[in-house]
Amino acid sequence: MRRRLGILFLLLVIATVGAFSGWYYWTHRYDKLIVEASRKHSLDPALVKAIIYEESYFSPRAHSSQNAVGLMQITPVVAQEWMEAAHSQTPSKTISPLYYLVSRPSEPSLEEALGEPAVSLHIGCWYFQSLLNRYRDERDPVAVALAAYNAGPANVERWASNADRSNLSREDFIDQIEFPATRGYVQKIIERYDSYKRNHDLQSER
Repeated sequence: MRRRLGILFLLLVIATVGAFSGWYYWTHRYDKLIVEASRKHSLDPALVKAIIYEESYFSPRAHSSQNAVGLMQITPVVAQEWMEAAHSQTPSKTISPLYYLVSRPSEPSLEEALGEPAVSLHIGCWYFQSLLNRYRDERDPVAVALAAYNAGPANVERWASNADRSNLSREDFIDQIEFPATRGYVQKIIERYDSYKRNHDLQSER
C-alpha cells in the first residue's frame, strides 16, 4: 500500500512539474521580443505582456471573429493605418522588412504576416502607443487607451466626451464603458499589469 501511494505521489509530482514547465514556457517564450518591441515604442513591457495575455494568451495563431490576428490581435484596418504611417516616415525611420512583409499581402498573405510574432508586436505596440498619445491628457491614459484598443476610439468618445473624461477617475471611466466585454477587458489587463509589476515579471529582460 505504501509503495503504491509512493508511486502515485511521485507521478503527481512529475505531472505537476511538467504542467508548470509547460505553462512557464508558454507564457515566457516571447519575453525577449516583447521587451524589444516595447522599448522601441516607449512602453512598459509588463503592460504589453498583460495585453497579449488577454488578447491571445500568447498564441501567434489566434484569430478573432473580427479578423484580428496574432499575439496582439491586429486587424487589417490597424495594419493599413500602420502601413500609411510607416510609408510617410523618412526611410531611416521606416521598419523596411516589416513594412514590405505586411504591404505585400500575396507573398505571404496579410494574415500570415500578422501572425508573425515580431510583426504583431511591432504593429500592436505602435498602435497602442498612438492611442496613449491621443489620450495623454486624460487622468488615466492607460485605461482609456485599453478601452480604445479593444472597442475603438469612436466608442470611447461615445461613452464619455473629452471634457467628461478629463474629470473621470479610472474607476469612474470604467463604469462608463457600455460594453461588458470591454469593461472586463480593461479591468483584467490592469489587474494583470499590476500583478506583473509586483512579481517583477520581465525584470530580467530589461
